[in-house]
Amino acid sequence: MNTPPPPELPHVELPSRPRPGDEPADRSAPIDESERFADAAHDSPQLERTRWHVAVLSLVLLAVAGALTAVMLVDPVDPWVQPFDDWWLEVVERHRYDPAVEVAKVLDLVGSPWVTLPVRAVAVAILLLRRRWVQLSAFVTAVVLAELATGPVKALVDRARPPSIVDTSGASFPSGHAIAAAVTAFALVAAFLPRGRRRLRWAVAATLFAGSTAWSRTYLGAHWATDTIAGMCIGAGFAILSEVAWEEGRRRAALRAERSPAQP
Repeated sequence: MNTPPPPELPHVELPSRPRPGDEPADRSAPIDESERFADAAHDSPQLERTRWHVAVLSLVLLAVAGALTAVMLVDPVDPWVQPFDDWWLEVVERHRYDPAVEVAKVLDLVGSPWVTLPVRAVAVAILLLRRRWVQLSAFVTAVVLAELATGPVKALVDRARPPSIVDTSGASFPSGHAIAAAVTAFALVAAFLPRGRRRLRWAVAATLFAGSTAWSRTYLGAHWATDTIAGMCIGAGFAILSEVAWEEGRRRAALRAERSPAQP
C-alpha cells in the first residue's frame, strides 16, 4: 500500500540570525513564520499596529496626568477631585491595621529610590553589555523624563499632604514613589521583552507593582489617591511613549539609509 506524500509547505526565506535593529518575535505567541523578525526598516504589520496602539495608550495616560495637574492648578487646596480623595482617605483610615501597615511599609520601600535606582543601574549595564542601543536609549529617556517631571510639577502645584503615619517631605502632587515605580517597571518590560503574550503578562505584573506602591503610599497617608494615580500615569506613559518614539526613529533612519544611494 502506497503512502501518500506529505503536503508541501510554503517555502519562507528567513534570516539565519537577526540583522542589526531586528526585533525577535515572542515565540510563545502564534505568529506567521514570515514575521518572525521585524526588519529595522520594514516592521511587520503586526508590530506596526501594536506600536501605534500602545502609542495611543501612552498619550491617554499622559493626558489623564495632565488633566489632574490642571485640576490641581485651579485650586490645590480644595480641588474638584477632593471629595474622592477624602472618601479614599476615610476608607483607608477605617481599615488601617498593624499587619497591613507593615506590609505597606515593605511595599513602600520596594517602590522607593533605594530599590528602583539600583535596579535601573543594573538594567542600563545589561543593555550596554548587550549593545541594545534602541532599548537603552528608550529606557534612559523614559527615566529621565519621569524624574524631570516630578520636581517641577510638585513645586508648581504645591499641594499639601494628607495626615500621614510616616515621615514625608515636599509637596504631595504627584507621587514621586508612584512615578518611579511605574516608569521603572514598564521601562524594564519594554527593554527586555519582545511584544507578544509574554510581554502582556509582564505588563500586567508591572501594573500590579506600580499599583501596590501607589496603594502603600495612600495607606500610610503619605499621598492622596489622585497623587498616586497621576504618578502612575506619568511613569507608565513616559515608559511606553519613549519606546515607541525610539523604535519609530530607528525605522525611519533605516528607511533613509535604504533609500540613499550606495556609497562607493
